[in-house]
Amino acid sequence: MAKWTLEHLLSTTPNDFENLVAYLFKQMGYGASVTQYSRDGGIDIELSLEHFGLSHRWLVQVKRYADAVGVKEVREYSSLRYRDNVDGVIIVTTSNFTKEAEGEAVEHNVKLIGGALLVEMLNHYCPNAQTQLPSAASTLELPDKKNSAIDGAILKSGENILSSESVVIDRDRLTMIVTNKNIFFKKGTGGMLSNKSEIFRRIGTNEIIGVHAETKHIFLLTGAKNIEIINIQPKNRERVLELLGRLRADYLKGEYLLRLARSSTQIVILTNKRLATINLRDDSREEIKVKNILGSRVTNGGMFKKTKLIVSESGDDFRKREIEVDDAVAWQKAIGDAVRIS
Repeated sequence: MAKWTLEHLLSTTPNDFENLVAYLFKQMGYGASVTQYSRDGGIDIELSLEHFGLSHRWLVQVKRYADAVGVKEVREYSSLRYRDNVDGVIIVTTSNFTKEAEGEAVEHNVKLIGGALLVEMLNHYCPNAQTQLPSAASTLELPDKKNSAIDGAILKSGENILSSESVVIDRDRLTMIVTNKNIFFKKGTGGMLSNKSEIFRRIGTNEIIGVHAETKHIFLLTGAKNIEIINIQPKNRERVLELLGRLRADYLKGEYLLRLARSSTQIVILTNKRLATINLRDDSREEIKVKNILGSRVTNGGMFKKTKLIVSESGDDFRKREIEVDDAVAWQKAIGDAVRIS
């Protein structure tokens, strides 16, 4: 695998270089929008980060230079941080900074990324993107700030595309588009000789309950009243898991997955709010609210039987539920922990 070098970066066009730097920040978890070329008002890229209701905004100036960036440029761009709703300024260059420029940056709290650090960051976060240049503007899938759309699905304010990945769901080949606020599933609609496609499903990050990964499958759990399990077979498993991991801080605000077990006949799910079993033969379901669980115990299943978990539930009447799982002791502990934090 070829590595990024300064020579490679200096051979790109200024526009492609801006798109590449924006792509780098997107891979690091930021929302990144490239400003309209030649009309940026001193801004090349806008960065945003939103978690738990807190939002931050940075302005980035990109310099594809061979010579060192001096104090004049740092002083000029440091004034950008005094604009409304701006938390900081970052200057990125393929070269380095003079000592005077570094001192000026410290005084005005401007963050500097020189060429050597930039190459290191690219090789860490974007090891495969090098082959996608020089057509970065289209290939790296950076959304246009003023018209962010995915085949007709208008993105919300502050919503940015993190990545598009090829997946299979129920034998259908789909494109899974992950943003910082939604997951879109896109499928082709035009037949063998047409490239037409459309969005047929959107899942908000606030609808996600959790993710369960197996060797070839990733199970995405979503839903409020009834839990839906979406069986995803991704082309790039690790990449999809990384993308879903970025959304974790957002969906942990509500109901979230604690434990899941799957057999050929049933799926057992424990969240911070409910214990559910789903019969895979007929999709019948049973649920116990965590707040109604009085206690649990493990029975010895004998030589040829699995151990069973007996869960006592309060409600309109007292009931006991038998749940068959492989590691009943671990499940008993997980249920006890869930009850204590509920």
